Amino acid sequence: MIFVAASPARAIDAVSVRGDAPAIDLTAVLDHQRSDSDRIQVSTAPGTDGIVRRIEVRAREGGQYWVVFALANNTDDQLDRLIVAPHYRIVSSGLLWPDLGLSRIATITPSTGDRPERQESPTADVFRITLDPGAVITFVAELRTDKLPQLYLWEPDAYKDKVNSFTLYQGIVIGISGLLALVLTILFVVKGSIMFPAAAALAWAVLVYIGVDFGFWAKVLDMSNNAERIWRAAGEAILAATLLVFLFAYLNLSRWHVRYSHITVGWLAFLGSLVALALFDPAVASGIARISLVLIAFAGFALIVYLSTHGFDRAVLLIPTWFLL
Repeated sequence: MIFVAASPARAIDAVSVRGDAPAIDLTAVLDHQRSDSDRIQVSTAPGTDGIVRRIEVRAREGGQYWVVFALANNTDDQLDRLIVAPHYRIVSSGLLWPDLGLSRIATITPSTGDRPERQESPTADVFRITLDPGAVITFVAELRTDKLPQLYLWEPDAYKDKVNSFTLYQGIVIGISGLLALVLTILFVVKGSIMFPAAAALAWAVLVYIGVDFGFWAKVLDMSNNAERIWRAAGEAILAATLLVFLFAYLNLSRWHVRYSHITVGWLAFLGSLVALALFDPAVASGIARISLVLIAFAGFALIVYLSTHGFDRAVLLIPTWFLL
């Protein structure tokens, strides 16, 4: 980092950090910038002397995407905080060419003081910073991608409690999903009806997908970020395929018209090809799988309503469940 010169140029506003605030969402105050080289010059937030300075930061990984933000400690105490950028958020991840999750931040450079220390975390980029009393520090983060869905400033103990509570919640959800998949598999072995293998396959697909979403398989199988993106895309394609099979089996569509069988087989073959596509381009495969899920949800609902009006009891019973989609 190099101080270029004092300057009256437009500076960013510093976010005041209170000692009693467990978390602050910095996403809305980030200043996104792009450089044509491996260097960037930015204006700092005004310091305690009111002077706006210009600093130059050099990329450590050759990145061209940056975010700039400033933090101010207006208390009389030294504050330790964690800057946290999650690798993946399903909310706002997109439908076409979705963001499947990556490491977001390469490094963070402060306008004064030492570089923040990176903390070990499989699901987020976490950096530890220390704010001295009265300090106003501008941070320049070098991004590994052009997107930064979320950035939070956490109090360390509050973040630890949040991670622990989510771990408990995720364990409960995975346990219930695994038990349900096992019970449905046993029912399939005992009963042998076509509806049970379809339901069991859907349950196993849900278990695989939430295991990927919660980072469970990444811990068990020691997967890289790229491998996790492939698993997520393949899981979405398998989830769409098993949902289609469940709809076909539960409504016994083959007895209504042979055309339903042809459509289902063709759709399944298409979704199966997405699993192979996920190995080469996970984002495209995931986008197509998500579109298929939407189409299955709407087409399935229309089909359920149609069969319900013709007195098919199974279709009537499926309406409340389908609304959950």
